[in-house]
Amino acid sequence: MSGEEPSSTQESSKTKQNHTDTNEEEADLYLDQYNFTTTAALVASVDRKVMVTVKTGQIYFGILRTYDHFANLTLEFVTERIYLLKDDLENSDNFKPKFNISTREYNRADRQYEYYAERPVGCYLIRGENVVFIGEVDIDKEDKPLRYLKKVDWRLANDIISKKRRLEHRFNEKQAVRYSRKGFS
Repeated sequence: MSGEEPSSTQESSKTKQNHTDTNEEEADLYLDQYNFTTTAALVASVDRKVMVTVKTGQIYFGILRTYDHFANLTLEFVTERIYLLKDDLENSDNFKPKFNISTREYNRADRQYEYYAERPVGCYLIRGENVVFIGEVDIDKEDKPLRYLKKVDWRLANDIISKKRRLEHRFNEKQAVRYSRKGFS
């Protein structure tokens, strides 16, 4: 009997080890399939071309060199790009924000950009709290949409966008005051 006990103990320790190995393999498999929603998701994009949109609306294209846990990004070979609608260029002096514009209307997929402008920026550090969107760019397809757009002078495009942002900001401030008078905050 005493000869059987050590063998059953050995078998139970082997079973425990096999069970532990299986759990580790399952955990590794689980992590491989898990989509990271934190800055850990950026690991695959390091040393690749990315597009970054910031809170103020600027769009930057560049090579992601490094980042930290706050999503502070260091980009190299950066270009800033502005897209303009036909109405933006033609009616830049008469631009007025639409009242009660819905998010659906503002983000319509069929909005046709007809113009663009870009300027080289160089190396750029973007603070993580300002990042709205970051996505990897397929360098084989990056320039395809630009074929259908007309390039305009950077200063002209920047002046138009700056004016639009100022007017929209004033409009939003006035609208916030109107809403607060009615009891909305």
